Amino acid sequence: MSNTSQPDDAGPHVDGSDEGRLRSVVVTYEGAADRRTLYPPDATDVERLTHWLTADADAFQHLDEMR
Repeated sequence: MSNTSQPDDAGPHVDGSDEGRLRSVVVTYEGAADRRTLYPPDATDVERLTHWLTADADAFQHLDEMR
Protein backbone atom coordinates (compact mmCIF):
# COMPACT_ATOMS: atom_id res chain seq x y z
CA MET A 1 0.00 0.00 0.00
CA SER A 2 1.23 3.49 -0.72
CA ASN A 3 0.21 7.06 -0.08
CA THR A 4 0.96 9.93 -2.41
CA SER A 5 1.62 13.45 -1.13
CA GLN A 6 0.67 16.60 -2.96
CA PRO A 7 3.40 18.20 -5.07
CA ASP A 8 5.78 20.41 -3.10
CA ASP A 9 5.06 23.37 -5.36
CA ALA A 10 1.28 23.50 -5.32
CA GLY A 11 -0.55 25.30 -8.05
CA PRO A 12 -1.30 24.26 -11.60
CA HIS A 13 -0.25 27.53 -13.25
CA VAL A 14 3.05 27.42 -15.12
CA ASP A 15 4.53 30.56 -16.67
CA GLY A 16 7.92 31.62 -17.99
CA SER A 17 9.29 32.13 -14.47
CA ASP A 18 9.01 28.37 -13.83
CA GLU A 19 11.57 27.53 -16.52
CA GLY A 20 14.13 25.12 -15.13
CA ARG A 21 11.99 24.20 -12.12
CA LEU A 22 10.63 20.76 -11.31
CA ARG A 23 7.64 19.54 -9.36
CA SER A 24 8.09 16.97 -6.66
CA VAL A 25 5.83 14.31 -5.16
CA VAL A 26 6.58 11.74 -2.44
CA VAL A 27 5.01 8.29 -2.35
CA THR A 28 5.16 6.59 1.04
CA TYR A 29 5.28 2.83 1.43
CA GLU A 30 4.72 0.68 4.49
CA GLY A 31 7.86 -1.34 5.15
CA ALA A 32 9.90 0.29 2.39
CA ALA A 33 11.66 3.57 1.71
CA ASP A 34 9.55 6.57 0.72
CA ARG A 35 10.19 7.58 -2.90
CA ARG A 36 10.36 11.14 -4.31
CA THR A 37 9.68 11.76 -7.99
CA LEU A 38 10.73 14.94 -9.82
CA TYR A 39 9.04 15.92 -13.07
CA PRO A 40 8.63 18.99 -15.30
CA PRO A 41 5.62 21.12 -14.26
CA ASP A 42 4.41 21.50 -17.84
CA ALA A 43 4.63 17.80 -18.75
CA THR A 44 1.52 16.22 -20.21
CA ASP A 45 0.10 13.08 -18.62
CA VAL A 46 1.81 11.00 -21.32
CA GLU A 47 5.17 12.80 -20.89
CA ARG A 48 5.01 12.25 -17.12
CA LEU A 49 5.28 8.52 -17.83
CA THR A 50 8.79 9.04 -19.25
CA HIS A 51 10.07 12.50 -18.16
CA TRP A 52 10.83 11.93 -14.48
CA LEU A 53 13.46 10.98 -11.92
CA THR A 54 12.68 8.89 -8.83
CA ALA A 55 14.89 8.09 -5.82
CA ASP A 56 14.57 7.37 -2.11
CA ALA A 57 13.12 10.48 -0.48
CA ASP A 58 15.98 10.72 2.02
CA ALA A 59 18.47 11.07 -0.87
CA PHE A 60 17.21 14.62 -1.51
CA GLN A 61 18.34 17.70 0.43
CA HIS A 62 16.76 21.15 0.58
CA LEU A 63 18.95 23.60 -1.29
CA ASP A 64 18.91 26.08 1.61
CA GLU A 65 20.37 23.40 3.91
CA MET A 66 23.31 22.83 1.56
CA ARG A 67 24.41 26.46 1.26
